[in-house]
Amino acid sequence: MLKHLLAFSVLTVATGARAQEWDLASLPHYHPQTRVKGTIRMGGASMAGLVVAWENGFTKFQPGAQFANELPSSDVAMAHMMVGSADIAPCGREPCLDEILGFSERYSYNVTPVIVGSGAWSTPGGSSWSPVVFVSAENPITKLTMRQLDGIFGAERTGGYEENSIVFKPRDARGPEGDIRTWGQLGLTGEWQDKPIQTYGYADTGMRHFFELRVFHGGDKWNPNYREYAETGTKMVPDGSGLGSHDMLVALSHDKYGIGWSGLGHAKSVPGLRGIALASGEGGPYFELTMRNFQTHDYPLSRYVFMYLNRPPGKAIDPNLKEFLLFVLSQEGQTILTHTGIHLPLTGPTLLAERRKLE
Repeated sequence: MLKHLLAFSVLTVATGARAQEWDLASLPHYHPQTRVKGTIRMGGASMAGLVVAWENGFTKFQPGAQFANELPSSDVAMAHMMVGSADIAPCGREPCLDEILGFSERYSYNVTPVIVGSGAWSTPGGSSWSPVVFVSAENPITKLTMRQLDGIFGAERTGGYEENSIVFKPRDARGPEGDIRTWGQLGLTGEWQDKPIQTYGYADTGMRHFFELRVFHGGDKWNPNYREYAETGTKMVPDGSGLGSHDMLVALSHDKYGIGWSGLGHAKSVPGLRGIALASGEGGPYFELTMRNFQTHDYPLSRYVFMYLNRPPGKAIDPNLKEFLLFVLSQEGQTILTHTGIHLPLTGPTLLAERRKLE
């Protein structure tokens, strides 16, 4: 157990997914139900080569299957669904509101998400990494609840959107009394008590949308002092701007009154940071930043990766698509996922629940 996680160094996160042996024996084997013939069109994310690895594994069972791929990124997945240019849209994130609106306005129903894996744990970039909350190593805070995260990073709101929904729901409102703006409100005393909390995080991306879904219940009202950055190494960061996520983590490591969120893999190269254990409910239990806690989704900010379908209500899934997804959601498919060393496999209960969606 990484009990006093992370007096942050490369060593604390170097034992990544490649070192983990997953026991997948309880997952169902793939048994073909029908013979697949023809081409399955795939549009969206490559998932760091995982999609093609799944296709290659599937054709060993179904040699009549062919694939036509357009897999530049998750950001084209829902566009393919909207215009009907893909049968399956692999995607490393949840759809944003504009994408949900575009699809539902064209088809009068929502896109069907099928969870096919868990997000990355400690890879250095991409691959649907799960957000981790960091503070400077000088900061004594070691654990927080999701309600406290909302109070720190969020602000008064009148409602929020649930995942894959176009309905703005007032039940997720909260008032200004929920704001947490000083370290004393989190129980720190002495020099910390009256010091304001400075927040850091990402600008508008799929990662930020996930944070809003999980922490703000689909709201988008942030603490006014929130400092926004884009992911280092992407074309979203202007040269020399100092607005990359690496710049953010360096700044946070020197700000003992700051708190921010990023990925474990991003923080490997930045000393002086500590990751925070999180709890979904008040009083715990609190879950540390272990790979197992991310895989089981006990860690509250763990992510999933998806394959989207355009499935009209009450209609059966095309048999070719069903066969492929049953393969992905099998012992053979999840074994391929573990061999890529990036994403984490599904637990048995989650995998079986996703298989039931295909019925």
